[in-house]
Amino acid sequence: MRIPDHMAHRRAALHKEAQRWLLRLTSGTATPHDARAFEHWCGQSPAHVEAFAETRRMWESLGPAAQAFMAGERTRAAAQSNRDTTMRMSRRAFLGAAVTAAVAVAVVHPPLQLWPSLSDMAADYRTATGEQREVDLGQGVMVQMNTQTTINLRKAQGRVTGIELLSGEIQVKSTAAADGPVSVFAGGGRVDVGVMGKCNVRCEDAGVQVTGLDGATTLRYQGQTAVLKTAQRADYGNGRVGEVTLADIEVTMAWRRRVLIFDGQPLADVVREINRYRPGKIILANDGLAERKVQARFSLNQLADVAALIQDAYGAKVTSLPGGIVILS
Repeated sequence: MRIPDHMAHRRAALHKEAQRWLLRLTSGTATPHDARAFEHWCGQSPAHVEAFAETRRMWESLGPAAQAFMAGERTRAAAQSNRDTTMRMSRRAFLGAAVTAAVAVAVVHPPLQLWPSLSDMAADYRTATGEQREVDLGQGVMVQMNTQTTINLRKAQGRVTGIELLSGEIQVKSTAAADGPVSVFAGGGRVDVGVMGKCNVRCEDAGVQVTGLDGATTLRYQGQTAVLKTAQRADYGNGRVGEVTLADIEVTMAWRRRVLIFDGQPLADVVREINRYRPGKIILANDGLAERKVQARFSLNQLADVAALIQDAYGAKVTSLPGGIVILS
């Protein structure tokens, strides 16, 4: 059955709007204003919601083909550079370049983190959302990887000489069989875990957090050095190393027990942390709600119901959308 022209045009228009929304919400940096506007857009009709869901599925399908696509684009770009640069770009070529740019952005910075980025896909080890795993590197070194974590290994003559933490969180344990300190490279610095030592390293956009769990841990960053003993923590980034402070080992180790513990953090920080563990995205669209302090302990098995728990505790309005996207307002 043929779809009437006016319906086909309307469907196409909705998908274009959905694509713009998906790009605007890239990587979870949407503002509360964006979230409220997005909620309003989705609330106009079921067709709007379905258009967004279909668009999200389309972008997801681009992820596995990303490397082949970009390799082809690099080849074509090199060929194009040898042609007459004064040739006027046709409208079709312009649109093609725009599509290429949009795909490249979506591959490097996946909208709402709905699929692994290009660097994640090429890494030696990575964990998906909600996944945790243990990696035995041999040489007396064990690595526990938390959710959304990506690492590469530095090797020389077939032996591991260091761990590059690109993003996420790991716990590194060095046993008596280790040849010497284990080096973790993260955020432009280096963390050395001594023999029979253990530490937790978390790498985020804002910087790197290092917590000593056992033995001695030394961090080096831009000519600055800090030595951590058991239950001590220091952060580094933006050109400086923070003060060494006492650490709450129970909170630091909680993810190993598949538990999240919050002790007076703003709800915005709580939601940001929860989003690392659950599919989709929770978006806070209420500034007052975002500032509320939270005292809570969540099992990772509870996270599917966390929006309902926040609704009960703070009276938030919950709007659920396809793909695990939830707006709290």
